[in-house]
Amino acid sequence: MRRLGCLVAVMGALFTGGSARAETAPAPPAADAAPPASAPKRKPRSPWQAFRTGAQLVHSIPVAAVLDGIWSLSLQTATQMVNRTWAPPFPWGTIGHYSTHLLYGTTWTLMLGTESLIVVMARGIDWIGDAVYRIDWMLGYDLPACPRPGAMGGCGVGAGDFAFLQVRPNGSRWWWEAGGGWFQQRVANDELRTLGESTWVLTPISVLREFSTDREAPVALRTFIGPGLYGGMHNANLHPTQRGHEVYSPPWTELYPLDIGAGPGARAEARLTFFQQVSLEAELTFAPFLLGGPVRKQSREIAPLDFERQGMSVWRKLTAGVAWFDPHVLPFKTTLAFYAAELSDRPVGLMGYRGAMLRFDVPLKVPNE
Repeated sequence: MRRLGCLVAVMGALFTGGSARAETAPAPPAADAAPPASAPKRKPRSPWQAFRTGAQLVHSIPVAAVLDGIWSLSLQTATQMVNRTWAPPFPWGTIGHYSTHLLYGTTWTLMLGTESLIVVMARGIDWIGDAVYRIDWMLGYDLPACPRPGAMGGCGVGAGDFAFLQVRPNGSRWWWEAGGGWFQQRVANDELRTLGESTWVLTPISVLREFSTDREAPVALRTFIGPGLYGGMHNANLHPTQRGHEVYSPPWTELYPLDIGAGPGARAEARLTFFQQVSLEAELTFAPFLLGGPVRKQSREIAPLDFERQGMSVWRKLTAGVAWFDPHVLPFKTTLAFYAAELSDRPVGLMGYRGAMLRFDVPLKVPNE
């Protein structure tokens, strides 16, 4: 699970560890012209100066850090309640809970941190024109195995979050982004077990082209579309009760992989804004997992999720909602939305994992030299 320190470290690496702007070579002077005075060159920052600047960035991103940190901590409690891992038998529920969170969260941290360091070492920071940190707070209420929301002891209830770092180079209409997240929902709860499902997806890189009308007009349209690389897992989660521990024998992680893989995909987003404050927003992500796919053979312990699986695993996600942004009131844009998502081999038009979502788009201040 992402932590406050992780966010600060990633932001500090990306936005403050770079070298000075590269100088453009001047055109050769004419033969009869006096030689121009040489312009003073910037002195690259030392590693210690970069470290100190990175520490100072903490004060420029408190909003993103607080929003991400609050929800990450809340998910610890929420997901324990969803899968009932706080209850005996011990310590299997605790081990399963934290092994899942370490798998999902640590991979996000390592991916984004590594990419940030590579960018810093290769390009520095002067190429960055805009940067946004996007946070999704997700509350699920339905999934495909539910006869109806709330059946079988709370079927469909769940929580999750996604977060992305989005960067636009100076003078460009292309946005580069990386991130990911996960959500977890309950399937059934009885005297023998609690059965849940979780889906975890990472986007190591995605590049979106922006198209827009006049953003100062009373009605403005912005669209984003482009390819990306996606990967992740869809798992069943089984935690037996004290009595059910004699019936079920889950692995120590309490995870049963259903789909796993990676593949290319695309994301499209549209925003119709009225008077620069209120907007209608929607996005669609689609990624077939060409590598990997569904796990063919399933344990009967995870019924009703043990059906025969075939075909190709596909990640798809749809969101639609209403956003509001007034920088004089709040330093970030807030969106209340509905989401539908699924990573499975079912028909691609089906997105059975549904819920409500609160999104925060936090503009980040890019430090100047």
